[in-house]
Amino acid sequence: MRKLILPYLSFSFFLMINIVFWTYSKNVQMVWANVPQAPSEFKATTSFLGDRQMAYRAYAYILQNMGSVDGKVLSLREYNYESLRGWFFLEHALDPKSDIAPALAAYYYGSTKDEEDLKYIIDYLKVVGQSPEGQKWRWLGHAVYLARHQVNDNDLALELAYLLADNKSPSLASWAKQMPVFVLKGRGDNALAYKIMLNILISNVDTMHPNEIFYMKDYICNTLLPTIKGEQRPPFCDDIQ
Repeated sequence: MRKLILPYLSFSFFLMINIVFWTYSKNVQMVWANVPQAPSEFKATTSFLGDRQMAYRAYAYILQNMGSVDGKVLSLREYNYESLRGWFFLEHALDPKSDIAPALAAYYYGSTKDEEDLKYIIDYLKVVGQSPEGQKWRWLGHAVYLARHQVNDNDLALELAYLLADNKSPSLASWAKQMPVFVLKGRGDNALAYKIMLNILISNVDTMHPNEIFYMKDYICNTLLPTIKGEQRPPFCDDIQ
C-alpha cells in the first residue's frame, strides 16, 4: 500500500510546485535591457571562429532586429544610441566595404526625431563617408542632410559638407561638390556660396553634363545673385531666363 501511495504523493508534490510556479510566472515578461555594449573586434571574430564575414552578417541581423524579438516593436526613442554607435563602428571594422550597416544607421535608426541621438548616427556616417571604398561618400551626404534638416545644426552640416566636397573619389557627383553652397545659402552666407558655386562651374564646365551646367547657371543667376548687393552679373546670366 505504501508503495502505491508514494508515487501519488510525489506526483501531487511536483504538480503543486508547477501550479505555484505558473501562478507566479504567468504575467512575467522579458524586460528590455536596452542595447548592450558592443564587443571588441577580437571577441566579435573569435565568437565566429575568426570568420569576419559571418560575424558581420550575424551582427547586422542583430542590429536589424534588436529590441523587437519578443513580439513587441520598440520606439526608436527607447534605444541607447551611444551603444548603437559602438555596434556600427564594430561593423565598419569587420567589413568596411559593405553598405548594410550604413543603410541601417541612415535609413532605420536615423529616423529618430531625437536630435541628440541623431548626433551618434552622424558621428558614424562621418567616418564611413570618408572611406575610399566604393561610393561611401554618399553616406557623408546623408550625414549632411541629417545635420542640416533634422538636428538643425548648420555649423555641423557645413563641416560635413566641406568634407564631402573635398572627397577625392572619381565617382563623386556634382551635387556633392556643391553641398557647401546649399548649406551656406541656408545660413545666409550668400556671397560665399556664390563664389564657391561660380568657382565649381568655371573649374568643371568642360567635364559636366549640359543639364548640370544649366542648373548651376540658373542657381547662380536666379537664386544667389538677387540676394547679393553690388555683385557684378556674369555674362552667362543673359542667357538664363
